Amino acid sequence: MQEQKKEKIKLWLKNNYNLLFLGILIFGILIRLYYFFITKNQPLWWDEAEYMSIAKNFAFDTSFRIGAGRTVLFPFLASLVYRIGFSEVAIRFFLVLIPSILILFVTYYFVKEMYNEKIALLTTLITSVCWIHLFYSMRLMTDELSFLFGLTAWFCFWKGYVSGKNNKLVYLSAFFIGLSFMTRPTGILYPVALILFLFITEQFKFLKKPQLWLMLVVFFLTISPHMIWSYSQHGDVFAFRQGYGGPDTSQGSLWGTTKLMLSFIYSYPELIFFIFFIIGLFSLFFLLLNIDRVLKNKFKQNDLFMLLTIIFTEFFFIYFLRAAENRWLMMMSFAIFGFSAKGILMIYNYTKKNFGKMIPLIFLILVLVLGSYYQLNHTNAIIHDRLTSYEQVKESGLWLNEKTDEGDIIFSRSWSQHSYYSEREVLFFEGNQSLIEQIKEKQPKYYVVSVFEPHADEEIQLPAQNPSAFSAVQIYSIENQPALIIYKIDSSVF
Repeated sequence: MQEQKKEKIKLWLKNNYNLLFLGILIFGILIRLYYFFITKNQPLWWDEAEYMSIAKNFAFDTSFRIGAGRTVLFPFLASLVYRIGFSEVAIRFFLVLIPSILILFVTYYFVKEMYNEKIALLTTLITSVCWIHLFYSMRLMTDELSFLFGLTAWFCFWKGYVSGKNNKLVYLSAFFIGLSFMTRPTGILYPVALILFLFITEQFKFLKKPQLWLMLVVFFLTISPHMIWSYSQHGDVFAFRQGYGGPDTSQGSLWGTTKLMLSFIYSYPELIFFIFFIIGLFSLFFLLLNIDRVLKNKFKQNDLFMLLTIIFTEFFFIYFLRAAENRWLMMMSFAIFGFSAKGILMIYNYTKKNFGKMIPLIFLILVLVLGSYYQLNHTNAIIHDRLTSYEQVKESGLWLNEKTDEGDIIFSRSWSQHSYYSEREVLFFEGNQSLIEQIKEKQPKYYVVSVFEPHADEEIQLPAQNPSAFSAVQIYSIENQPALIIYKIDSSVF
């Protein structure tokens, strides 16, 4: 048995494409490890702290109000890491860094299944250096894990159903779709993209396929624990809908929203790789001119699927949510980088036919080096720029943990971060009754005002208006200017 494994490994390593993939993978891992050791103790942002506060609530029963709009697979997995005795750093490693590395595996084998090894290698390399993937591989966020599950679902569906190789992979696809959704509600977009693809390529014929109906069953079985938990926690199996509404008119005109969403198509690959993304789109001419043939015999349906994922993602965020951060559209990065790879290969093949071997090789190296430089330069700048953001909130939260006992209450607008770091119940002024009345009722021990979150005028002015009740006990500054003040409250004054 051991000899057979050794022979398989030797055979695998004899393939030049496999060696190149291994080199790209090692390169991607080293980049991620480099930034991981720089950022492993960085302060948490609001969303990060909310996920981790939920994890502490699950693991240690610390006080925290779980928002209805959150799906909780990520904090649940984090709570398991806490339960076995590991720390926040381990959660970063296992739930963010490792998924980011696995994305490279899935990208390569998915693109290889759809196209060939050359396009797969280039797509994987671009993914390995992409600034948005690297940046969110260093944050305790759900984006990379949800993308991994969604991309794996697409891969399994493509190989199992479109390529017709194994029905079991179709059911596995449904399982990963469920995991993606339970990690992040927008994970539901992955199956919607598949349904649109099936509708375009098969019209209503796919509704007669029993494996697709079984796929639906697997999906609901997968998410059923979350639905049961959501009902017990919020009284609604679909409580996650509260986190995602309809059109947000506060974001401006439809045209303004469209420009913002389309700008993400450029910001993902950035200048060099974006140029080749545009070139890669020229490969769609055959698709557009021969759409009947494409629909009949599955020829070029890989291009159709890739194009569809970009159009569908853009359409959803432009016309439905009307608001987004660039990370929310991460599902389209796969297709963008795939078309960039196709564009690079189109020019490489052209120069190889007309200019010998040396010029195309120089071209390829130059493009990959310059494109990677743009990406890594952006990565380095954004990671270092935000490395210490919210440092004062973290320090104040740890201070509050030391100065308070279980059962003590804190008032703070940095609700999620202070809940996480202090491990105490944190409340904030909600406006349904006066702030003084809330203080009388809740009897908080400390009151925090800072520049890090928006405050009502009443919150800012209250300590100055009631100096006998509020005494500043800790001040944190940015460039010698007070940025966060902790007041101790004498509630008896009220």
